[in-house]
Amino acid sequence: MQFQNRIRDLQFLNQRFAGKKARFMVVYGRRRIGKTVLLRHWIEKHLSGKHLLWTAHRTTSDVLLGGFSEAIAKLTPEVRGEVKFTNWQAAFEQLFHLGISRRLAVVIDEFPYLVECAPEIPTLLQKLWDKHKDDNHLFLILCGSHYHMMHEQFASRQKPLYGRVTENLILDEIAPEELGLFLPRYSPEQIVETYSVIGGVPGYLELWDDRRPVFRNIEEQLLSGITFFSQEATLLIQDEIAEPRTYLAILEAMGANRSTPAELARATGIAINHMGKYLRTLLDLRFVRRILSEDAKNRTQTRMTRYEIRDPFLRFHFQYIYPYADLVQQKRIGRLTEIVRTNFDSYVGNTAYEELARRKIAQLGDEQELSFSPDYIGRAWTRQVELDVVAVGWKQKSVLIGECKWQSARVTDAVLDSLIERGEKFLNFAGFKKHYALFSKSGFTASLEERAKQKNVLLFSGGKLDA
Repeated sequence: MQFQNRIRDLQFLNQRFAGKKARFMVVYGRRRIGKTVLLRHWIEKHLSGKHLLWTAHRTTSDVLLGGFSEAIAKLTPEVRGEVKFTNWQAAFEQLFHLGISRRLAVVIDEFPYLVECAPEIPTLLQKLWDKHKDDNHLFLILCGSHYHMMHEQFASRQKPLYGRVTENLILDEIAPEELGLFLPRYSPEQIVETYSVIGGVPGYLELWDDRRPVFRNIEEQLLSGITFFSQEATLLIQDEIAEPRTYLAILEAMGANRSTPAELARATGIAINHMGKYLRTLLDLRFVRRILSEDAKNRTQTRMTRYEIRDPFLRFHFQYIYPYADLVQQKRIGRLTEIVRTNFDSYVGNTAYEELARRKIAQLGDEQELSFSPDYIGRAWTRQVELDVVAVGWKQKSVLIGECKWQSARVTDAVLDSLIERGEKFLNFAGFKKHYALFSKSGFTASLEERAKQKNVLLFSGGKLDA
């Protein structure tokens, strides 16, 4: 995988490495997010001297110890010939010994596989860390893709490494505005469409061919059933959940636009009083997110909540691929493509474009480019109406409401009229100063542009959301 950007993550690593005290960092991140690429780039391009980056895999403890021993031997040029420590304690003792005299970065990738093969490792590391940390310069980084296992090892009071970690680095997807680094030939609109399908996962973006239209990539990569994408969603979930059937049913229901606990219970047949347990697990594993209606005065007690799939790739998979597994197996790619095309513009508008619109308003708020300072930015809904973009300043009694349209036609005055009318239906915004914003892939009619100037309506067009 090619290294791209990650400037903030590199700055974080460099800042923490700059000190002299021993550090214990944990790096989290899903499969193909670029954890190993980032850490290798950091060691090779930002650090001087010899450091260790070693990756565990599923095998025996003895085999892993042999590989780990060889990696440690490379840190000491005076050592000649084959080296193998007699046990894991001796190997880690050597690393702490080397850390006495110099700043030494030690990165162990795929740590869950190491613990799986050598369960004694967490207890051993706890004892050695407590013994040596105060007189050592070791910079220890443990990295892994299994979020549940990693989190449990370091955040559970019952585990030996609880309380030892000094820093956490959660590696997220790259920002939408950075997708152009991977897809330089794509237009801003193609970038938005791609983001709605595979998000900002570097391992996915590297397989996307920007010499081909977006839909050709969708057909060849996601719908064909012959690339790694065909098993990726299942593997992501099985990595974290041993018995995933119930969770798959919930995610499929979310893909069909069921979002409240009651709707999910009806769609899956799961008892409503059990649904909360499953949703909490999906939240903890970062597969879904909980969203609030931004007109709620009390965010901790509101019942106006929804749940949705957090990851764009999983969201696309559970809306368009998982429910049509029979079409994939029958190689009926044309029919599956037709299903996706039928409402693809609506899908992009309701997912990626809305997200980018809210990010744009958040950016303007942070840069003080709005007439008020929003406390919260998100969505709002009642049983009858919904608002795509809502930015609320509760103390200033101001609210910005917005509508997103991803379509080939220009947006007309009727869209603004509808937005104003729907905004009046939110009783908690009664008496608020209301501002309006429209976001359109294809721009606006001349009549609406003239009206927007008179009424101070914000207009943003295209994939880059140019004002």
